[in-house]
Amino acid sequence: MSRRSPKRTPNPSRYVSIKFAAERAGVSTDTIRRMIADATLPAYRFRGQIRIALEDIDAAMRPIN
Repeated sequence: MSRRSPKRTPNPSRYVSIKFAAERAGVSTDTIRRMIADATLPAYRFRGQIRIALEDIDAAMRPIN
């Protein structure tokens, strides 16, 4: 069974919670969870908690143009 592996962020400066990521991006926590599930947004598990690099949040929320 193969697992999708999102692109890893080299040396991110800060990891944040799903709630903080949603607030920063202006979306719901469910949207962040969907983005993690479909490998659009890399996430990491630390001691049972899911964390997201700030750089990855900003990169995922880029303009369409």
